[in-house]
Amino acid sequence: MPGRVIGLWTIILSAGGSRRLGRPKQLLRRHGRTLLSETANLAQTVTPGRVVVVVGAHRYRMRSALRGCGTGVQTVDNSRWRDGMAGSLCQGLKALPPDASAALLLVTDQPLVTPADLKRLVAAWSRQPQRAAASSYGGRLGIPAILPRRLWREAKHERGDVGARAILRRPGARITTVSLPAAGIDIDTEQDLEALRR
Repeated sequence: MPGRVIGLWTIILSAGGSRRLGRPKQLLRRHGRTLLSETANLAQTVTPGRVVVVVGAHRYRMRSALRGCGTGVQTVDNSRWRDGMAGSLCQGLKALPPDASAALLLVTDQPLVTPADLKRLVAAWSRQPQRAAASSYGGRLGIPAILPRRLWREAKHERGDVGARAILRRPGARITTVSLPAAGIDIDTEQDLEALRR
């Protein structure tokens, strides 16, 4: 990947309580690994040694699930995780070092996203790194997405359960889009989980 992606970090938003599923979806197992550890390892393929995981609900269990993911994965607490994803995004951005130029945002409930998918997204973003880059699926834009530093201030003003999507939907936003159909498969309910298993 081009040298200018060296300043790219990954933030994994993993603080939620999985209210609709009724148990921590981050700790669901697939191929013998938790979704959280799978996502952390996925992040390491594009930002090795530069991964921040925001935890909140079940924080101790989340940290335990990350033990085998290497030293390049660090955690940060969002004690106000009940207030929604925007707070987790803010905590993740605050944890990044001064030389970070952009943040790749991931969640743990998109288990079909692959390293090749992320590499395509990063490659598309790196051609115009001043612009945000977002995945396109199901007729909408969303995560995985890359926010350049110039948009972080906007992200810090968001509230509730909107995350980066509100920034990506703003009128006049200049966004590089990458079709990622796999990102459209997420796990929110037992029915979603059963469909994935089938």
